[in-house]
Amino acid sequence: MRAVVLAGGEGRRLWPTTLSIPKPLVPVDGIPILHIILTQLKSAGFTQVSLSLGYRAHMIKASFAGDRWAGLELDFFQEEEPLGTAGPLALLPPFEDSTLVMNADLLTDIDFADLVRRHKKSEAAATVALSRQEIDIAHGVVELDEERRVTDFREKPRLSYLVSGGIYVLEPSLLRLLPPRGRHDMPALLDRARAEGECVEGHVIEGDWHDIGTPEQLDLAAEAFRADRARYLGRRGAAELCAGTGAAQEVVGG
Repeated sequence: MRAVVLAGGEGRRLWPTTLSIPKPLVPVDGIPILHIILTQLKSAGFTQVSLSLGYRAHMIKASFAGDRWAGLELDFFQEEEPLGTAGPLALLPPFEDSTLVMNADLLTDIDFADLVRRHKKSEAAATVALSRQEIDIAHGVVELDEERRVTDFREKPRLSYLVSGGIYVLEPSLLRLLPPRGRHDMPALLDRARAEGECVEGHVIEGDWHDIGTPEQLDLAAEAFRADRARYLGRRGAAELCAGTGAAQEVVGG
């Protein structure tokens, strides 16, 4: 199976950390988030991973020291300018089968293999992994009708909503909708697919999901990972990854 990891972001919300290292190498409890992701993909049965790189690409390449890492075949594609969350796919050779595409700033315990199986069974053109988020409103929420009459009053409700988890499974046919060059984001690609009658399905992540895009979110992810590494990596993956972090730490430190 093949996966594409979008690892070109600058990570400005994580300054000053990302002034010296790229966001995909930001450590989560001492381990670069990208190395965690690749270990998870290997455990799920993926054999080839394409990495789309931009900011400080040389550091990411150096952290792997070649085109093979932990049994995975790696290939690297350089973004000469920021291309968004879908534009980098135009740099890659055409997909031959259903392909997992994901951002490089996520900590999750999703079963990647199960996600691909569900996608194939659905026969959708694309599947989007979704994370359920909740927010507590500190005030009473009031709804009015067109005549300004109160129709609903909820005291300090908890609102629940679904957000994109930055993980997708795409069919090769979807890439025909990509512009040949320039920035293009995944929501625009999926909107265009739906407009052309393609089926886009959602898969709700039942487990854990963290976006490490801000210092606060990074701290929450590190706390969760520290509490139970085996939950995210499996016992074997956790042992193998911890044993191989020395070279990565030297790259990050340098």
